Amino acid sequence: MRAAGIDIGSNTSLLLIVEKTKEGFEVLSDKIYFTRLAENINKKSQISESALSRLDQAFQSMRKDLDKWKVKEVSIVATNAARQAQNKNRIFELGDKYNLQPIKIISPEKEAELTFIGSLFGLGHCIENPLVIDIGGGSTEFVTSKKSYSLNIGSVSLTEKFLSPKALSQLEKRTMNQYIEKKLSSIENFLNQEHDLFIFTAGTPTTLAFMEKQTSDINTAHGLLLTRDHVKIWLEKLSQMTVEERKSVPFLPEHRTDVIVSGLTLLEKILDKVNQKEFIVSATGVRYGLVLEKIQSYF
Repeated sequence: MRAAGIDIGSNTSLLLIVEKTKEGFEVLSDKIYFTRLAENINKKSQISESALSRLDQAFQSMRKDLDKWKVKEVSIVATNAARQAQNKNRIFELGDKYNLQPIKIISPEKEAELTFIGSLFGLGHCIENPLVIDIGGGSTEFVTSKKSYSLNIGSVSLTEKFLSPKALSQLEKRTMNQYIEKKLSSIENFLNQEHDLFIFTAGTPTTLAFMEKQTSDINTAHGLLLTRDHVKIWLEKLSQMTVEERKSVPFLPEHRTDVIVSGLTLLEKILDKVNQKEFIVSATGVRYGLVLEKIQSYF
C-alpha cells in the first residue's frame, strides 16, 4: 500500500509519500515547501495573504505528486500557526480546492506524539529513554515516551520579535537569550530529568547538519551525531553576517537565512540548560509519524 503524510507547519509544509514493502518502507517522495504560515501571525492572529498564496502553490504541487503516485491514503495535519489563526478556515478552503481533506488542526499533545514516533524512525531500536526536541517556526515540542511539553517559541517567532536583517547585535543577542532562558525555566524540572539521548528534529538541526557535512542529503543528516561546539561555531559565523550575506553560505537554504540564527540560538540555549555536549539529528518528524500511524492502522 501507499500512504502520504502532510504536515502544515508554522514555517514549512512537508509532504511524505511512502510505499509499504516486505522489507519495510520505500520513500517515493519527500518534499519541503517554505510556506511560512507564521509570518507576522503574532500581530493580528491572522495567516497573511502572502502565506496563503504560498500554501496554495504548495497544495497544488502536492496534489500533482499524490496523483502521480496514485496515493489514496493521505493524513493531513496543521500545527501551531493554524492553532493561533483566527482565519484558519482559509486553510480548509485551500484543502477543498485541491481535494486535500480532511485537514486536522492537532493539539500540541498530538503533535508531540507524532513527532516522537516519526523522529525515531530509522535511528535503531536500542534507545531506551530519549528526549526528542522539535524546534518549529512557532513552537518547540519536548517529548519523551511518557511526557511532553510545548513552548510557544520558535525560529520564526523569535526572528520577528528580536532580529533584524543585519548582523546580530549584542543587544539583540542579550534580549533574545534572556527571553529564551525565561521560557525554558518553565520546564526546568522536566529538562533536568535523566535522558539517555537527546534528539533534535525539524529544519534548524537538519540545516546545521547540511552545513556541517556540506550536503543536502537527508539520509546523511538523519542520525548524525553533532556537538554543542558545532552549534556554537556555526552560530558565531552566521551571526556576524547579514541575512543577504548568509545567502552565499553553501547548503543553507535561502528561505532559512533569516531564521537560522534564532533557531541555532534556541538549540544552543537548550543544550546549555541541560548541560548536554552532543545530540542526534533527526530529519524525519511529524510527517513520518503520520505515515507510520496510517500504515499501522491497516495491519
